[in-house]
Amino acid sequence: MLFVSFDFLLFIIPVLLLAWALANVAALRVLFLIAASYFFYMAGPHTDPIQPPWYFVGLLFLSTVLDFVCSHRIAARRPAQEAGDAGARRACNAWLGVSLVGNLGLLGYFKYTNFFLGAFGDIAAALGVEVVVPHLRLLLPIGISFYTFQTLSYTIDVWRGRLTPEPSFRRFALFVVFFPQLVAGPIVRAHEFLPQLHRPPQLSAANMSQGMYRILCGVLKKAVLGDFIAAQFTDAVFAAPDTYTSLEILLALYAFTLQLYADFSGYSDIAIGVALLLGYTIPENFDRPYQAQNLGEFWRRWHMTLSTWLRDYVFFPLGGSRGSPARVYFNLWLTMFLVGMWHGASWNFIIYSNVHALAMLFNRWNRGRDRGAPMTVARSAPWVVGVLLLSAAVFGLGVDVLHLEAGTAGGLAGFAAAMFVIVAWLPETKAWWNVALHVALTFHFTVLSRVFFRADDLETSRAMIAGLLRFDAHGVRPGLLSPLAWALLIGGIAYHMTPKRWVEAHGYKLFRALPGPVIGLLFAAAALAVHLLLSGGPRANIYFQF
Repeated sequence: MLFVSFDFLLFIIPVLLLAWALANVAALRVLFLIAASYFFYMAGPHTDPIQPPWYFVGLLFLSTVLDFVCSHRIAARRPAQEAGDAGARRACNAWLGVSLVGNLGLLGYFKYTNFFLGAFGDIAAALGVEVVVPHLRLLLPIGISFYTFQTLSYTIDVWRGRLTPEPSFRRFALFVVFFPQLVAGPIVRAHEFLPQLHRPPQLSAANMSQGMYRILCGVLKKAVLGDFIAAQFTDAVFAAPDTYTSLEILLALYAFTLQLYADFSGYSDIAIGVALLLGYTIPENFDRPYQAQNLGEFWRRWHMTLSTWLRDYVFFPLGGSRGSPARVYFNLWLTMFLVGMWHGASWNFIIYSNVHALAMLFNRWNRGRDRGAPMTVARSAPWVVGVLLLSAAVFGLGVDVLHLEAGTAGGLAGFAAAMFVIVAWLPETKAWWNVALHVALTFHFTVLSRVFFRADDLETSRAMIAGLLRFDAHGVRPGLLSPLAWALLIGGIAYHMTPKRWVEAHGYKLFRALPGPVIGLLFAAAALAVHLLLSGGPRANIYFQF
């Protein structure tokens, strides 16, 4: 079920009324919210592409039962393990292995099977071997990446001894399937949500007004800044990039960058708001990521619950920042590679993952080096080697993967080398112009890398990049974007660059001062705007496919 739809309005009103009517009957309230969450999941978004059948909800139930059982089996053997019993330790590790294999096995089967089969065929063809590989008709269960990571974190925390297993299956089941964040996050940890189910929910005016405000902001982000711009412009460019000019393709990348943020952060805003209306809090997922001054800061602001999940369950267990520099860089590369690959299974995401992973390695090196030391021959050698390796890698990518002409690939390599030197040389200060320059450089890195995130396949990515590098100087054709689309595109990016407090503090203060009837009129106006702008109906959230 889509948040920005009339169906959801018909769903959420009775759910809120009944949930609060059962506020003093904890067991019935939890059971009711579980039933509502399963209904929400089975109702499906009913949009293109084809969504999995309703009975895929069985996978969600299987994951719930699996981790509930595994966590209790681990906890039952923990006292003996802590007493030094090797058999108990092996049993705990075995039950953790059952959880990992079960959860990641299902995720890998549905999300990555066809990619690995196709990759095997592509590699064989590149080696001159003809191989016919099957393509399975698999539909990705909605939200499987989110609820898999959510339940896994619970079992891992129990295995680490940081969490006591939840004794009530119904409360654990609600933690897994709580509908506001079920299909597209935020990824909620057990210690953040389960304690709330052990306290009576409190109906407060502050939570209600904050929840309504977040929902209003989320709806406007999703429908106006996300769906409308995509329907009016972005989708058409990515569908046929050969028919658009270089500037139009660049403009489409700006538009998609705004669309992706508005779509996902809008969903998160609505999820947080609906949870507040039900008396619960779930974590923030975005913190104005395009205001980041470097890529490390960007990933601390973007999809924060995924970034912190992989930090806590991949980067730190690998050793984190401890050990030799080579080991630390490997830990960081693998973590960031998995961040990218979590989003999708294709050659595009292989490239996207490595681009961001290698850029994060550069960011760590650049921020940790001694800028005050004099530049000697010995100290300049790593710079020269780094520039040469980067240039060679980008040139190879351009010729062998993107199928660019040698001259164009050389120009791309030169541009990458120049950006390397500029970013490495440019110090970070608190001067406004310095901050603005760093923000602009980081923002444009994310914009250009979105080619591989948005394009349907590698061929489309090649066409988009080739179009960008044509530099045809034809500009933007009159009428391609309506005045409203121009205003929303420019205004949306400008809005994102404003101080956070303008919206979250001052904007909310104004909203809370409004009389109830005026707030009702605001929601009615928002609903009318959605209806007029999205004549083709609501669109599924982008992150449903992940």
